[in-house]
Amino acid sequence: MSAHTTPARHEEQRAIAPIRWPRPSSGTVVALVIWLVGVLVSAIVPLALLGADPYSAAPGGRIAVGLTFTLVGALIMVFSAYLLYRKSGSIGAAILAFVPSFVMAVLGILMATMKVLYGV
Repeated sequence: MSAHTTPARHEEQRAIAPIRWPRPSSGTVVALVIWLVGVLVSAIVPLALLGADPYSAAPGGRIAVGLTFTLVGALIMVFSAYLLYRKSGSIGAAILAFVPSFVMAVLGILMATMKVLYGV
């Protein structure tokens, strides 16, 4: 056998490793479910309380309750991002979960501002 010949392969040997699809751990799934609950609390509840039209007036109490639900939902999303970071150790995954929570909080503040300004 010369140095330039390839070794003979047996039929049972594989040239490529078997494909193993990534499976999220149970902690990752729990963090994702908590994040989705935060999205629902911060988006759907204020939408049901105040309506989708930013130019319509709303009572001050409903505006405060809507803003409270938005901020609580954003805090739930931040908590789930922290859980995801602690579970996976990946700062990229945490950033992908943190950014929408801050955007949701800012949108809640803008929503409350629009409702207060157009309610006058």
